[in-house]
Amino acid sequence: MKTKFLSLILLCLITTSLWAQATKNAAAMADVRKRLTQIYEKDQKERAAYDAIERQYGWGAKESQDARQKIKDMDKEHLTEVEKIIAQVGGYPGKSVVGQPLDQVAFLIIQHSVDRAVHEKYLPMVTEAAQKNELDKAGVAFLTDQVKVQKKEKQVYGTQIHINNQGQKDVYPIEDEANVDQRRKQMELEPMAAYLARMGVKK
Repeated sequence: MKTKFLSLILLCLITTSLWAQATKNAAAMADVRKRLTQIYEKDQKERAAYDAIERQYGWGAKESQDARQKIKDMDKEHLTEVEKIIAQVGGYPGKSVVGQPLDQVAFLIIQHSVDRAVHEKYLPMVTEAAQKNELDKAGVAFLTDQVKVQKKEKQVYGTQIHINNQGQKDVYPIEDEANVDQRRKQMELEPMAAYLARMGVKK
């Protein structure tokens, strides 16, 4: 009888401990989702404000330059916060961790960084997340091309666009361009012609 009583007490302690741990984990994930939401909302708000300033004053105006610097400072702060979240959850904060659409936030902040080393550092993590269906494949395509262009190499999926010497939008060189639509389809991207038309690139 005594043995059964002790076993019951032990079972209750284990159950209580597991419940407390589950509650703690749920609270931690709720906090992560809250922080990602705050990051995304501020990111979009500041970028919308910058777009309005640039339309009003022009790209080269001091007001626009100041707004761009504000964006850069914000991006650095957000990257620091996202890196803390990645460390906290032990990997990319994807669909199974934070749900949709918050699974896109960490990628967005990584992509916004002007530091090429950041893109190269997190490309394998982003790629793995997409392979596990934790992130849309399109994100991998954009970041892959971003790294390629930064390294002066031909891009793979044709996602990167720039302003050429004639002041017009143009697409950076693409490797094996004849088959780019096949690769884009694999990454769940629209056909190249439709993408260029949507982005205002005349080819």
